[in-house]
Amino acid sequence: MKHLLVDISAHGFGHVAQTSAVLNALDCTNIRLTIRSSAAEKMLRERIRHPFTLIPYQQDAGMVMHDALRVDIAASMRWYADFHANYAARKAQAARELAQLQPDLLFANVPYLSLDAAGECGVPAIALCSLNWADVFHTYCGGLPGAAQIREEILHAYTQAECFLQPTPSMDMHPAIRTQPIAPIAAQGKRNPAGLRQQSGLPDHTRFVLVALGGLGMEYPLENWPRIPGVCWIFPDVALTQARADFLPASLFALPYVDLLASCDAVITKTGYGTQTEAVVNQVPTLCITRPGWPEEPNLPDWHAQHGELTLIDWKTLQTGGFTHQIRALLEMPWRKPLVFPTGAQQAAERLLNRITSP
Repeated sequence: MKHLLVDISAHGFGHVAQTSAVLNALDCTNIRLTIRSSAAEKMLRERIRHPFTLIPYQQDAGMVMHDALRVDIAASMRWYADFHANYAARKAQAARELAQLQPDLLFANVPYLSLDAAGECGVPAIALCSLNWADVFHTYCGGLPGAAQIREEILHAYTQAECFLQPTPSMDMHPAIRTQPIAPIAAQGKRNPAGLRQQSGLPDHTRFVLVALGGLGMEYPLENWPRIPGVCWIFPDVALTQARADFLPASLFALPYVDLLASCDAVITKTGYGTQTEAVVNQVPTLCITRPGWPEEPNLPDWHAQHGELTLIDWKTLQTGGFTHQIRALLEMPWRKPLVFPTGAQQAAERLLNRITSP
């Protein structure tokens, strides 16, 4: 039986969403899966439908964030400077750990240390992501002392991957990385709005708006949140710091995230691959908070606007609660775009299967 080792960044939910879609499309009949990640085990097992061994493991920080929208540039630079101060020793240790696991293939989304380690010990490796930390780091920290050398080390690690699969739409990447564009990757949910009304005990005319700003801490301006007759807002449980009849916790519905998203009438999110592509694939109108400077802009919002129903908003407007008009318009907006078929997961799975079964 072949052994596939999968390393997943825990910087938000998007990396897990992309990777799980690929693994779920993979025929694992003769493949043993090991997942290394510091993402929550509950989320990993909810998303990944194959049995796997989990090793809690953190080998990147992505960017250190003030919250889901704002990068802490100073803290990020400190983290990278510390991580790379003894990078050669870290890489040697990572190579020893990789060799002990004896994988036939490493699949990374998108930590770079294990890719560098794979190059050291001759393990074939494939990367996949809509972004990479070398270019994201350079965007925010590139002008700081010592950043150029750190970026070169990260880029070198990414070049150890045989290919870097880029699901549409991806950020622009450094030409040294051996990128290969593929179709979008997004999970397709089961739409059941009647089930939401039944489980919440609300009338048949109730509309549901999912508030989903990703897996990083966010203080929601609940005191200014608008009240719209017939509309209920579904929040992450941890965000509900005050009670209101039209505020509902996501756990009330006991649904996988993508089924909850697909069953809602609209979603509020931020620029980020996972929810935006899943909103398009599941035809859920979206109010998206822009992230000026984040490297996935403008590629991701441009693609979303082309293939889905999208309204952009800034964080300040959301904080004041001045988005009632936008939500009303989205709830009444007919879906005018053709279906988007997320075949990128199948493409990536085929690439993995061909590589791991090759002599």
